[in-house]
Amino acid sequence: MRIVTPMLNIDYPFVYGIINLIAQQRINQTIYNKVLEMINQLQYMDIPTYVSMSYELKTNEKNVLSLSLIGLGDFRGAHPVTLVKSLNFDVNTGKNYTLIDLFKPGSNYVQVLSDMVAQQIKQRNIPILDEFKGIRPDQDYYIADRNLILYFQQAEITPYAAGIPYFSILIEDLQDIISDTGLLARMI
Repeated sequence: MRIVTPMLNIDYPFVYGIINLIAQQRINQTIYNKVLEMINQLQYMDIPTYVSMSYELKTNEKNVLSLSLIGLGDFRGAHPVTLVKSLNFDVNTGKNYTLIDLFKPGSNYVQVLSDMVAQQIKQRNIPILDEFKGIRPDQDYYIADRNLILYFQQAEITPYAAGIPYFSILIEDLQDIISDTGLLARMI
C-alpha cells in the first residue's frame, strides 16, 4: 500500500490470500496502526518533517510472518532520524507476538538474551554509549533465517554514526527456554 503527500512517501505491506479472513484483517490493521504510530514518532511538532517509509519481509514460512517497517524522518537537520519497528505474526490467528510471548513463563529470557547480546558487543567491538545494562522485556526483534534478531534504535545504546545495532541469535541456542506455542518453536 502507499501513502503519498507532499510530506509523506510511505510504502507498507498489505497481506492477502490468508484463508482466515479475520486473521488477515487483524494483520493488516496492526500493520496500518504501526505505520501511523511511526509517522507520528518521526514528525516534529513545529518543524516541517518529510517522512518516508519502506518495509522488509524477514520471514514468511511455517505460518510465521515477520517484517520490519523502516521509517526516515528528515527535518532538514544535519542527520535524518531512522526508526525501525518489526511485527511478528501468527498467520493462523493474526496475533502479533511480543518478545515475552516467545518464551516459557519464568524462563529468565531477558537475562539469557542480555548475556548473549553483551557477549556479541564485546566480540564484535561494538562502540556503546554507556555500560550495557541488558535488553528490555519488550525489546525490538524479528525472525529471519532460523535466527532471532534483536536490535536497538539508532543512538539508543550506540553512537548515532554506528547506526542501528542488530544481534543475531540462533533459535536452536534458545531451545530450553522458548515456548512450545510461540513462533520460535515453529522455526526449529
